[in-house]
Amino acid sequence: MNHLVKIAVGATFATTLSISSTALEAHQQGDLIFRAGIARVMPNDDSDGVIGSNGLGLVAGEDGVSVDGATGVGFSGTWMMTERWGLDLLAALPFTHDIRGNGAIEGLDIGETKHLPPTLSLQYYPDFGSGRFQPYVGLGINYTLFFEEDTDSELTGALNSILGGVTSTELELEDSVGLAAQLGADWQLTEKLSFNASVWYMDIDTEASVKVNGATAVKVDVEIDPWVAMLGVAYRFR
Repeated sequence: MNHLVKIAVGATFATTLSISSTALEAHQQGDLIFRAGIARVMPNDDSDGVIGSNGLGLVAGEDGVSVDGATGVGFSGTWMMTERWGLDLLAALPFTHDIRGNGAIEGLDIGETKHLPPTLSLQYYPDFGSGRFQPYVGLGINYTLFFEEDTDSELTGALNSILGGVTSTELELEDSVGLAAQLGADWQLTEKLSFNASVWYMDIDTEASVKVNGATAVKVDVEIDPWVAMLGVAYRFR
């Protein structure tokens, strides 16, 4: 598991011995909580072949694609429906991911894409007693929007060396809908301001289409299924 996930999970489950005994003012129905921070997307990727035995069938051996991690700014808004239940919408500034080959095409720069990860979750805030520490869990639906996909000249060159006559390549990724689970915690700093740590696991599957000279040459199923960790602050409006 990536180091940032370990940090966020460790922070979420930090021992209460280090937490101030000052009573935490409980959330109330109608509260709005805005959270923002630095977010890291860490894919657990897997895919079919691109130009190997599972793809175009033009070279021997297995190959596939991997999606690099990305760091950006994430933010969310939670509306407390009751003292314990909230409805949360996660958003972010666009993340940019490099896409590379693995296996038989290890190290080949295939291209890049941007994505937005809006996620709607139902959250539960358990009664954790007195103190400044408030954990929560969430379960919801993620919609991942891919856009501005570009291929790298290395992919064009690799296909040209195999097929010949390749002058252009394109990459298209289908949007994804899947489940998302969340674990987080707030540490109250003032009446309204808190430190926040949160982790999501998202089910993100897409189909990548590689076009050669304008025609679709191969379609590849890609499982991204990332961990997303965010460290930042939370502000409560009442």
